[in-house]
Amino acid sequence: MTGIIVKVYGRYYTVLHEGLEVNSVLRGKMKTGASNYSNPAAVGDIVNFSINKEGLGIIESVCERKNTFTRKDGVRSREDIIACNLDQVIAVQAFTNPRLNLRFVDRIIIRSKRGKIPVLLCVNKSDLMEKGESEYVRSYYKGADINIKFVSALTGKGMAEFKKEVNGKRSLLIGYSGVGKSSLFNKIYPGVDLKTSEVSESSGKGKHTTTNVKMVRAEDGTELIDTPGVREFGLVDILPDDLGNYFDDFREAGLNCRFRPCTHDHEPGCEVKRLVEDGIIHEERYISYLNILYSIQENIKNQY
Repeated sequence: MTGIIVKVYGRYYTVLHEGLEVNSVLRGKMKTGASNYSNPAAVGDIVNFSINKEGLGIIESVCERKNTFTRKDGVRSREDIIACNLDQVIAVQAFTNPRLNLRFVDRIIIRSKRGKIPVLLCVNKSDLMEKGESEYVRSYYKGADINIKFVSALTGKGMAEFKKEVNGKRSLLIGYSGVGKSSLFNKIYPGVDLKTSEVSESSGKGKHTTTNVKMVRAEDGTELIDTPGVREFGLVDILPDDLGNYFDDFREAGLNCRFRPCTHDHEPGCEVKRLVEDGIIHEERYISYLNILYSIQENIKNQY
């Protein structure tokens, strides 16, 4: 039989097949097979499975994926699959409590672009937005291929337009505790439960990332996958010379740099640095790029 994984909790998987959810585990050969991924299957996977005499589903194989959204931690050689076969990744931020963190969003964008997945930035709590903040966000991402929506789950402002961006799609949600993910989707899909993981009150971090992920479905077929434990993304699988290609506002400028490849850091005659000096590329966006670049270079150095 064929079904879709809608929940991962520890070593167990919930497979949805013809409206029924089947508690399942992996066939032994899948656990030991060679792979670049630490987890052989994830939420969103289409799988072939059978059911044993005890009624337990046995996942035999995973069908070809359209895309994967992964996390790479530290200098490990393998990646964690957060979810796959996605229509978009939604980075959920808020104007306050917790404060806006576009550098975190930049990492989400890079990881999404690596998987060829569109990104939507949804900034909640626009009712608490201070003067000039929306202009700052748009200026920061000027020239970048990213869809931005400003909304308020409290007042309903922007929610109708936001629903159009989500309706009928499978979306992976990423955002800190407190940004209002549950409030956003309860507003447009009443009763949708996005509470998929326990959150530590002291740190605000989810306790399980890839081991407790759940897809919820609205009546209109919209699918939402929450990731309450994802707060940081290792990008050690991206080379320093390639990083600029994941910044849309840098890529074309980089073709006019004196040296190619150019890391847009120390090289003379760098077109990206000139555009930053001229105010065409936002200075904070460039600083975010440099922080990611230095972390990648540091990880490479630590491997040798």
